[in-house]
Amino acid sequence: MRIGVLIPTRGVVMESARRPPVETCWTMARHADAAGYDAVWVGDSIVAKPRLEPLTTLAYLAGITTRVRLGTAVLLPALRHPVVLAHQIANVDSISRGRVVLGLGVGWSLPSAEREWAACGADHKRRVRRLEEHVEIWRALWRGEPLTRSGDDWALDGHTLGPLPWTEAGPPVLITAGNRGELLPAQFERFARLGDGIITTYLDIDECRQVRERAEEALARHGRPVTKFPLCVYTTVRMDDDQAKAERDTREFLAVYYGGGVHMRGVMGLGPAPEVIATLRRYAEAGVTDLCVRFVGEDQMPQLERFTREVLPALHE
Repeated sequence: MRIGVLIPTRGVVMESARRPPVETCWTMARHADAAGYDAVWVGDSIVAKPRLEPLTTLAYLAGITTRVRLGTAVLLPALRHPVVLAHQIANVDSISRGRVVLGLGVGWSLPSAEREWAACGADHKRRVRRLEEHVEIWRALWRGEPLTRSGDDWALDGHTLGPLPWTEAGPPVLITAGNRGELLPAQFERFARLGDGIITTYLDIDECRQVRERAEEALARHGRPVTKFPLCVYTTVRMDDDQAKAERDTREFLAVYYGGGVHMRGVMGLGPAPEVIATLRRYAEAGVTDLCVRFVGEDQMPQLERFTREVLPALHE
């Protein structure tokens, strides 16, 4: 199971919007690159949950790392223009020599999310179709051939892009499905039509197995090979010798991080190292191939260093 680290691009902006302590992000990325982690991940939101902008952040991380993959967990394409975004993604993938991984989502059906769409001039009700349109246009443009096609707010007339992604296939696309145990058929159909893998969060172990089963069934319906596609789970870790304190700290953190409305759910690594190791190993047993680990608290670097010393070696055994 590959282990990646969520860089606290929201956390640093929560500390200060005017002067966020961004060096924390860069230090964590360098550490992950040197310590044997598989990936560093960044989240996305513009006004609902403000944070460092994901693609420009990944471009900087590409310059200060050499081997980790650079992932979005998750990008909200529907807030942006598809042709411009195709160019930005291809550019980051090119300068990073093919290290980009795209976790994509449609966003939550919450009032704050609807207000974010309105602030960006996007139609919240069309966000699903808009995400699908993005992926279709990106892949057509990334082939490097002149493209003629049009949509509501864009028109291509024999246009091409440059630079192209590092590989002909372009960055892997992980589609959100099964979040919070909501196994919606449309999500698995979207994955089977457009995705290379799945990214999900707030699941228990049985739900992880169900996500893989539903995804395999959807691939078969669409005549695609049922291979061991990437299944990435975004999970939460708080290391503390006192497990009860780790759970309290996590509950408080999630309430502030999301502004309320999100409760404790799914399998999280909370407590001392043996507990965290045992918990995260259960993901691998359930068919999860990748973890995106989000650390709780303002002591992000100490949490990462402790995880690296006490947990990572056991997960790599």
